[in-house]
Amino acid sequence: MIQIENCQDKTTVLRLSGDLDLISSFHLRHVVYDILEPGLDLVIDLRRVRTIDAVGVSALIGSVRRVRASGGRARVTNAKPRVRWLFHTLGMEQLVEPIAMVQRPGVA
Repeated sequence: MIQIENCQDKTTVLRLSGDLDLISSFHLRHVVYDILEPGLDLVIDLRRVRTIDAVGVSALIGSVRRVRASGGRARVTNAKPRVRWLFHTLGMEQLVEPIAMVQRPGVA
């Protein structure tokens, strides 16, 4: 599942939940395609993602590249330790930035 939040500072946050697998990766790619515009500031929040498979990794890489190629900014936040380890193992530190994002009150 993907929840889309448009923040007041013009940042768009995609909050993913569950497993980032074949089905959800397809949905992620389409959501990014639908919201893509020059200068997009996109945050992909993985706080509620349990696992990511190879297709999910590919979808993340493709989404970040697509946004950056259009002149925007894209980053991945709140990756769990296992997912951060996967990013490190795959050498994705330069492509995605697994940084901590301050959680808003009332949002789990």
